Amino acid sequence: MRALIAFDLDGVLYSSEPFLGEAYREAIANVNARRPGAFPRVPTTREVLDHVGWPVPVILARLFPAVDPVAVELLYVETLVVISAYVRRGLGVLFPGVAATLGRLRADGFTLVIASNGRRAYIESVLEANGIAAWFAELLTVDCQGMQTKADLLRGYRARYALPVGQLVMIGDRASDVEAAAAVGCRFIGCDYGHGYQHEIEAAGPIVSAFDQLPQVIVRLLG
Repeated sequence: MRALIAFDLDGVLYSSEPFLGEAYREAIANVNARRPGAFPRVPTTREVLDHVGWPVPVILARLFPAVDPVAVELLYVETLVVISAYVRRGLGVLFPGVAATLGRLRADGFTLVIASNGRRAYIESVLEANGIAAWFAELLTVDCQGMQTKADLLRGYRARYALPVGQLVMIGDRASDVEAAAAVGCRFIGCDYGHGYQHEIEAAGPIVSAFDQLPQVIVRLLG
């Protein structure tokens, strides 16, 4: 194995922005039908995107700090069902160059993995609906026993492949990705075309403005 390249999902490979606001609206309506008035408003797409990258319980706690915890737990379940259905209908998009660049990285001998705070059913829906599942090694997700954070996932992948930390690169667009890389001591490449803000990633490593720039940056970073 040449090296292990770990990708965040949303904002790096894929964008749910085209449907995310509507999906939250639908999920909230479904919960409100069971618990009338539990959620008095639907957050805007931008409000949701500003929290994408963190674990779903963290996202919901930040978006709905005053909502009954029972209703929030129902929404936790409902968002997975609704959002995964939107993904399978092809309503999200891969960023330009993703499929071809993943193929190039695999052909160049890199092992590719997903390190996302998304739940397994969602991640699998994205990879399968967009025809890129075959490029990635077997998933570790925050649903797995003992896996609660992106840093846990990176450690899990390192252990699986018995890799020194110098052969691991984390690629992301949010502060949560930077924190995960720092926690395990691996290199980081930032993507500034995604959902995050450049100030979250600008001091952590090189930055690309398009996905197809990654191969040359990875080779340069690993020496």
